[in-house]
Amino acid sequence: MRVSGQFLFIFFLAISLLVPLSSVQKKPDLLILTSIYPLYDFCRTLSGDFFDVQLLLPAGVSPHHWQPRFSDMAKLEKAAALVHIGPALEPWVKDLVRTLKNRDLRLISFEDLCFLKEEEDQLDPHIWLDFQLDIEIIQRLVAALSELAPAATQELHSRANEYIEKLKDLDSLYRKTLSSCRKRTIIVDGHGAFHYLARRYDLKLISLHGLNPEAELRPSQIKQMLDLIRQEKVKAIFFEAGSNPRLAHLIKDDSGIKILPLYPGHSPLYNEKREDAGFLSLMKENLKNLKEGLGCD
Repeated sequence: MRVSGQFLFIFFLAISLLVPLSSVQKKPDLLILTSIYPLYDFCRTLSGDFFDVQLLLPAGVSPHHWQPRFSDMAKLEKAAALVHIGPALEPWVKDLVRTLKNRDLRLISFEDLCFLKEEEDQLDPHIWLDFQLDIEIIQRLVAALSELAPAATQELHSRANEYIEKLKDLDSLYRKTLSSCRKRTIIVDGHGAFHYLARRYDLKLISLHGLNPEAELRPSQIKQMLDLIRQEKVKAIFFEAGSNPRLAHLIKDDSGIKILPLYPGHSPLYNEKREDAGFLSLMKENLKNLKEGLGCD
């Protein structure tokens, strides 16, 4: 039996109408690269279908000594924007940008929000652990992304308002929970990533490695730390999730206290790749562990 050309045309037209629009929609043209996980999570939440948001930092890697790979350079040549904290966390950005042919690459940074300083007058870049500063970051992202894609402005504002409300709720939950803690000293086996969090909620932070994640402790410092734990009757010591809490285990073995993880959040860990994973869920996990370790009601 011969099939007429008219019948074939109608048949294929009908099939095409059955294909969901989402499957044939064009991928967003504007590539937004982010240096760390919180900025990635903020941007992907805001972006909707207007931007292709990607994270440069590999899972489980510290940003303090990470350098872009050749594959990252290729992405930067095509990107509309690079979202990063600033030289205090990503010193490679300034020199790298000079080598790029992509003169339209927009740099979106938040260095001016970094105000805490540690040893040798070094700026503390971990501003994403202060939820009030996160609100400022998101507001600035909306302004910057709206300039790149004016058609996205309304959706960006709508999504930002929703996310900001979640940050406000999280801040209130932290404030309420941590106000009742019987202990107010956080001892962390790791570098000083949690100073902004501690300052916001009137907690004292003792970081065993300062701002340098590679710092080695001397035996005298370990003894001093054990004396402090006994003196303040600390019930738990914290360690940076994703790191090797070797020192925390040594202190635990000597003192019998608990060890609990805290997420700096700068890169996704392998066990964060769940469907519900996100910056807010990690921060809720931190609050849960702080509540247990500090004896909060």
